[in-house]
Amino acid sequence: MKYIYLIISILCVEVLVAQTPRFSVNPNPNSISFQADGTDHFAHGKVKNNTGAQINVLWTREILQLPVDWQTYVCDANYCYGPGLGKCPDNGPNKIKAGDSTTLDVHVTDNGTDGEAHIVMWVYEKEDTSKKIKVDYLFNKVLSNNQVKNIEIKVYPNPAYNSFSIDFNQGLNRIDFYSILGKKVTSYKAMQKTSYDISQLEDGLYFVKLIGPNEQHLRTIRLQKRSYRP
Repeated sequence: MKYIYLIISILCVEVLVAQTPRFSVNPNPNSISFQADGTDHFAHGKVKNNTGAQINVLWTREILQLPVDWQTYVCDANYCYGPGLGKCPDNGPNKIKAGDSTTLDVHVTDNGTDGEAHIVMWVYEKEDTSKKIKVDYLFNKVLSNNQVKNIEIKVYPNPAYNSFSIDFNQGLNRIDFYSILGKKVTSYKAMQKTSYDISQLEDGLYFVKLIGPNEQHLRTIRLQKRSYRP
């Protein structure tokens, strides 16, 4: 019987390993907003190696929307590539050590012209170009209704005892707490795998507003705060 349990345990570990992506890119989508002032603006991204060995990462840029007067370029761990180069050279991959992260920034220059842009970065390993991660870089652009529907958010525990956590897959930038009277009492920057301390708040019911890129209101959740467990 113990051998059966051992086999089952090994299989479970293998499934978990198979489900964990070899690398990830955050945030995704990556969004910033600004007023046209003729200067450079950039959305800062990170590529994380989730494996126990070095990986070699490449990227390809796809311009879905860009005003005529704007220019865009990409900066990774190696170089900043000009507007005319839309692909990381095969002989210059981003070498990311085990468990480490590297930069993947997309820049736009507005040249004093108002507008919005949507740049897609396809990120993949040099040794396996079939498995690509799509990363949306949005400049002055709001998520579509379909994108909002695809955002998965879980707030727990509820009631919360001095702290709470939020699991989300994409598109969450900020967490705002409001009293039942509608007064904003505190705010947090949304981060993956983070516990938020609310021990300073009085016990009671709060409205938690989840804010996405460009100050887009994603949803509101009721959260009961308690300082003790029943």
